[in-house]
Amino acid sequence: MATYNVYQSRWGAYALICLSHTLQHVFTQMHIALIPILRAELGLDTVTIGALASIPLLIQAVFTIPSGLLADRINRQRLISVSLLLSAFGGIMMTFANSAQQLILFVCLFSVASTLIHPPALSVIGDFATAKNRGKILGFFGSAGTLGIALGPLTLSLLLNTVGWRQVYLLWSIPALLMLPLIFRLKIEATDRPEKRQDEKSSTDLHILRNISLILLFVLMGTRSMGGNAINTYITPYFVDQLRIEPATAILIFGLNPLMGVFASSISGIAVDRIKERKWLALSFVLQIISLLAVALSANLSVTISGYLCYAFFGLMEMPAEQSIITKLIPRGGRGLAFSLSFLPSTIAGSFSPIFVAFVVGGWGIWFIFPYALTMLAMTTLILAFLWKRIR
Repeated sequence: MATYNVYQSRWGAYALICLSHTLQHVFTQMHIALIPILRAELGLDTVTIGALASIPLLIQAVFTIPSGLLADRINRQRLISVSLLLSAFGGIMMTFANSAQQLILFVCLFSVASTLIHPPALSVIGDFATAKNRGKILGFFGSAGTLGIALGPLTLSLLLNTVGWRQVYLLWSIPALLMLPLIFRLKIEATDRPEKRQDEKSSTDLHILRNISLILLFVLMGTRSMGGNAINTYITPYFVDQLRIEPATAILIFGLNPLMGVFASSISGIAVDRIKERKWLALSFVLQIISLLAVALSANLSVTISGYLCYAFFGLMEMPAEQSIITKLIPRGGRGLAFSLSFLPSTIAGSFSPIFVAFVVGGWGIWFIFPYALTMLAMTTLILAFLWKRIR
C-alpha cells in the first residue's frame, strides 16, 4: 500500500486535502446564489443568467482532461496549490466586477481551480483507501467540499446587508492564501509505488476509454447534472419571483442546500461500505424524484422549502457511491484521468442545460424547470437499470 509522509501521518495529508477542498469550493456557488442581486444590480436578463451558469462549466470541461493527465504525471501538491491560488485570485478580482463579462471571466477562474484540485486529491485518497473504508473516506472528502459550497452562500446571506457581496469574496480569499504554505510542505507522493513506464501508462489510459461500464456511469452522471443544474441556476429567482421570498432569505435557503450535503456525503460514505453502490444510487434517484415533486406541486411554503432541502440531501448522496465505483473499475495508475473524466460529462451537459432552460423559462415560465429536471431524473434511473449488472 502507498504510504504518505506529511508530518509523519497520511491522515494529516488527508485532513489538509479536505480543508483545501473546502476552501476551494467556498467560491463555486456564490455567483449562483447571488443571481437575484446581480440581476437587479447589473441588469442581467434570463439568457445572461444562463451564460453566467454555463460558460464557467464549459471552461471547466476544457481543463478537465489535461488536469487528470497532469495528476497522474506530476507533483500533486503543486496542482492543489495552484487551485487554491487561482481561487484566492478570483475572489480578489470579484470585488472589482461591475459587468456581466467581468463576472463570467472571474468565475471561470474558480472553474479552472476546481478542475485542478479534484484529480490529484481523489487520486491520493483512492491510493491509500482500502475496500473496507473507501466509501467513508470518499464520503468525508465530499462532505468537505459541500461544506465549502454551503459556507459561501451562508456567509453571503449573513453579511449581504452589512458589508456587501464583494467583501465576502475578499474575506474568503484570505484563508485560501494562508493555506498555501501548508500545502507546499505536504508530501503526498507514494513512497513505495514504482513509476509506470510510458507504454504502461498509455495502456491504462486506453483501458479507461474502452471501459463500457465507466462510460455508462459517465452518461448517467451527465444526464443527472442536466436536471440538477437547471434547478441550481434558477431556484433562487423562483424563490424571489414566484414565492415572494426576500433575496437574502432565498440565498440562505440556497446555502442550506449544500450544507445538507455535509451530512449526506458522510452518511452515504458509511452506507456505501455496507451495501452495494448501485442500490444506494437507485434509492437516491427515487427519493430525489419524490422530493422534487413536492417542491413543484405543493402550495405550502414550508413543504416547498422542506422538499427542496430533501432534494438537495438525496442528490448529494450520490457522490461517494459514484466515486467508489470508479475506484473499483480503474487501476491505481489511471485514477487521476478517470476521476477527471468523471467530471467531464457533468460539466458539458450542465453547461448547456442552463442556456436551454433559459429559453424554456423565457417562453413558458420559470415553473417549467421542475418538469425538465424530473424528466432528466427519470432518464438517469433508466440508465442505471442498464448499468445494474455491470457494477455488482
